[in-house]
Amino acid sequence: MKLTENRLRQIILEEVRLYLLDKYLDEEFAALISENEKADWDAAKWKARKTKARDAALGALGLGVGIGGLKLATDQYSDTRAADFDRQTQLNIAAAETDEAQFEELVDQLNNQYAFRWGKGNDSVVHAPGSDGKVTVLPPSYSVMVKVMQDKKENAERMEQGLKPILQYGNVDLNLDLDHDREYQGDYEENIDGFFKAHQGEFVDAMNVVASHDELQIVPGSGMEEQIIMLDPDKISGDYYLPELGMTAEDYYNYQYGEYMGSGERAALDLPDEEMIVTPDDDEKLDQGLIDATNKRAQQHQKQRMKESKITWKNYRNRKKILA
Repeated sequence: MKLTENRLRQIILEEVRLYLLDKYLDEEFAALISENEKADWDAAKWKARKTKARDAALGALGLGVGIGGLKLATDQYSDTRAADFDRQTQLNIAAAETDEAQFEELVDQLNNQYAFRWGKGNDSVVHAPGSDGKVTVLPPSYSVMVKVMQDKKENAERMEQGLKPILQYGNVDLNLDLDHDREYQGDYEENIDGFFKAHQGEFVDAMNVVASHDELQIVPGSGMEEQIIMLDPDKISGDYYLPELGMTAEDYYNYQYGEYMGSGERAALDLPDEEMIVTPDDDEKLDQGLIDATNKRAQQHQKQRMKESKITWKNYRNRKKILA
């Protein structure tokens, strides 16, 4: 076949364009992957996406954009991929901050058998005095954490009713830092001995507590004991000094509640402290129908605020059973 000079020039120009296109694409894809440490593109995905971008760039060439269009097309593809990645990242963050997701994180921590360990000497657990090692006692921090879980479950139901969450020790300090300059008070082993004296008669069977909550699956015992007991979660004073952590029960509760606080709970904290209930003065007689209607509107207003500002889990236990 005889090629004319013009045809030869055209072929050479197309080859140059394809060469430059591949060069730009390689640079763009390399930049994308280097910026995204979590990228896991195998050869097939690489080839497919490269072909897609290449076709898009060739389309730009077909419109007469020229060599400059190659860089523009690949830049646009890179920007689109980056925007998609940022958008998905934001969606993932929002999903991780929901009440349901944070509650799952809290449950995972409670089911971590290594998260609540304490002991005396070389022991990794503490045994009840006089039990000859047959009864293991869980640290009071575990009981506080169970109380956090119980309160979150109760507050989920309150929030469904448009009510403000209630907390065991008052308000939660979301800026509480457990790593500030904190010095351990007293002697560690003496504090553990004092723990049994201070809470004598306030222990419960840990297995009964686990059985009362579908979420709990593991008790952080040694596996060799005959019984595991724990401090009753409802009988811990806020100013009690947790010997295994060197802080008060109130500080630990507030920190953990805030650490696993979802977006819905944060919004619910801004609700009024008391329900908006209208009552007439002693010397003022109001129509009872007007009072009832006003109270009803106030309650509906609270519920509407919650629907607009929160994401919370509904019927959590039932959904968990269904998913299981």
